[in-house]
Amino acid sequence: MHIDQLDVQLRPRTAWEAMELGTSLVRRHAGAIWKPWLIVTLPVLALISLLSWATGQYWLAPILLWWIKPIFERIPLYVISRGVFGAEPGTLETLRAQRSWGWSGMAGYLTWRRFGLARSLLMPVDLLEGGTPSQRTQRRHSLGGGVYGHGVLVTWLMLSAEVMLRLALVALFFMFVPFDLLSDSMRAFWDLVRHDPPGWVKIGGNVVYWLAITLIAPFYVGAGFGLYLNRRTQLEAWDVEM
Repeated sequence: MHIDQLDVQLRPRTAWEAMELGTSLVRRHAGAIWKPWLIVTLPVLALISLLSWATGQYWLAPILLWWIKPIFERIPLYVISRGVFGAEPGTLETLRAQRSWGWSGMAGYLTWRRFGLARSLLMPVDLLEGGTPSQRTQRRHSLGGGVYGHGVLVTWLMLSAEVMLRLALVALFFMFVPFDLLSDSMRAFWDLVRHDPPGWVKIGGNVVYWLAITLIAPFYVGAGFGLYLNRRTQLEAWDVEM
């Protein structure tokens, strides 16, 4: 890692400033993030929705989308971890990299670490640093020790944002209903949802969930990467070295 090529100002930051740095990196490289994200996730959404419709097990679709979300999160991490050095990857480069890059330690993030509350902070250790399992465990402890609570807070904030966005998207639907019919429409929709909703409503719920994670997940990854970058600056004195 050549820290002299970093495209951000190296200085000790508070955890809140570090999270803002990470989200600003996502905004800076938005096109490089969301283009490959859409190319990868849209076919997965279509396949999962098709399987759930064919089997009638609609409840499996949102669970599967939630479970494999760490695989999708490799995309924004790949982009910003290179963009921070002034080498923003193109869409094709990012897509090609997904075949082999970032699978180290992914088995843990799809099993016992899937319920971890600071994934965005700790996942860069496995995906960016490598090393043996014992070395990665030691690095996670040393890097996460000072800001683990902030990593947990990022998870809860982004989860809350996802829930609010899903509710907002549902509310947006009713904005196009005439005011005179609004109460009847809401009552009919609530009855439809409660009493054996049709397949299109369940598929629509999957699409709403996908939209929410599409908008929120890159910022979740970016905030955690900002904490990770700041923690390495503090522990390894990158600013002093520069």
